[in-house]
Amino acid sequence: MPKQIITTEIEASTEKVWTALTVPKEVEFWAPNVRDLRVEPNGSFAKDSQRFFNVDLGGRDVTLETTITHCVPNEMFAESVTGGTAGVHEKVEHLKVIFRLIELADKRCALNFTIDYEMKGFMNKMLEKVIMGALLSQYKLWFERLKTYAETGRPV
Repeated sequence: MPKQIITTEIEASTEKVWTALTVPKEVEFWAPNVRDLRVEPNGSFAKDSQRFFNVDLGGRDVTLETTITHCVPNEMFAESVTGGTAGVHEKVEHLKVIFRLIELADKRCALNFTIDYEMKGFMNKMLEKVIMGALLSQYKLWFERLKTYAETGRPV
C-alpha cells in the first residue's frame, strides 16, 4: 500500500499542538475550510470516537466522517475515513492517517503525519496521483496554517 509522510516542525509544546489538532473549535481556527467539526460521543476525543467534519471543498459543502482507531493523548492518534458526502471512502479502499507529535525541545515539537491508503477500482488507481496529490496538498496547507496558529495563537 502506498504511504506518504509529511513532517512539520512547530515552535510550540506538544500539548498546545495536541489541543489544536483535537479540539473542534481549535481546528476551525487553522483549517479555514472546516466549517464545523464535532466529536461523538459527547465531544470525547479517544479511541473509537468519531469525528464529523463539514468542509468547504472547492466551493462545495461536503461532509467527512472518521473514526479514531488509536489514541495516546499528547502523543499520537490514528483515524480512518468511514463516510461522508466528500466521497473519499468511495475512491479509497483503505485510508488511515496517523498524527504523531515528537517533542524536540522545550516548547518545540514535530508533527509527523502519515497517510496510508489503497485505491478502489481501476479508474481510481489510474487517477491515484491526481486524487491523492490534491489530498496531500490540502494537508500540507493545513499543517503550515497549524504551525502559524500554534506558534502565534492567532487564527489563520
